Amino acid sequence: MTRDHTAARADVASERPVLCVTIDCERDKGPHWRVRRPAAFRGIREGIGERLAPLFRHYGVKPTYLLSPEVLRDDAAAACMARVARGAELGTHLHAEYIGPDLDEEAESSTFQAALAPAVERAKVEALTSLFVHTFGTRPRSFRAGRFGIGGASLGILADLGYAVDSSVTPFIDWSGAGPGAPDFRQAPFIPYHPNLNAPTTAGNGTVWEIPVTIRPRLAQRLPIMRRFLARRLRPRWLRPTWGSAAALIDLARDVWNETPMRADAARAAPPIWNVMFHNVEVVAGASPYSTTEGRAQAIVQRLAQLLRFARAAGARSVGLGDLPELLS
Repeated sequence: MTRDHTAARADVASERPVLCVTIDCERDKGPHWRVRRPAAFRGIREGIGERLAPLFRHYGVKPTYLLSPEVLRDDAAAACMARVARGAELGTHLHAEYIGPDLDEEAESSTFQAALAPAVERAKVEALTSLFVHTFGTRPRSFRAGRFGIGGASLGILADLGYAVDSSVTPFIDWSGAGPGAPDFRQAPFIPYHPNLNAPTTAGNGTVWEIPVTIRPRLAQRLPIMRRFLARRLRPRWLRPTWGSAAALIDLARDVWNETPMRADAARAAPPIWNVMFHNVEVVAGASPYSTTEGRAQAIVQRLAQLLRFARAAGARSVGLGDLPELLS
């Protein structure tokens, strides 16, 4: 380690961690992530309006709500999001079935964005962005692909539309067996980087920042002899309150805080970033496979609250995804 690197690490390590809480906001789901019919939005009204927004206000957290097209098209859901936007960031989240061309409001949300023809993908992202602007009167700065499904054309499209941040990369995860276009992020950087516009898993010269979801491998997955065997059998550690205990979430946050804080695309220090990810529907009973009962929904909220309490005690700065480019630059 060079003297400059050592000094930079010491400078940044003395800074507070940065907390991003990023929520994919969608219509209500049920078992196996199948959509509720007719479309329902308890995950917006109750999940965000009654549970998450008050929790975030209590802990002084600025969340980033990433909105799928069907949320923007529903007047009541959009009005709810407009009310909670104060003190929050609103961005976009593409589930391709729910925006034209070829809009299908009754479809399951199963398409990976990368499987679309580039012209169709561009048309859908443009339509989603225009719908957001029409709904809120501002342009979105942050984006996450539905099912994390970005591909080779995605980042160039986002750059052309003025987005500053993408947060679709889930490092150490291989989704490629899940369907056409499903990405493999096993070799992607796990800290912020400027991606190659044509290869989202590689650092490059793109203008859009990639802020990966905070995921780290388990110790056994780091051993070469076990890596291939465990790749699809053992879930890495996610900073996601749906999975694991509050203690496990806090342990992961501590581990990230103690890492050498370097950017992936340059030998420059960066503050430790905790990018928490989950869905709005996970905190409402019956609106996702993870919260089939009220007790399970409440348990997810309580684990999130304990993580936020730890972050506040650690002095973490809470920012939206769209705030990160200025901080990282």
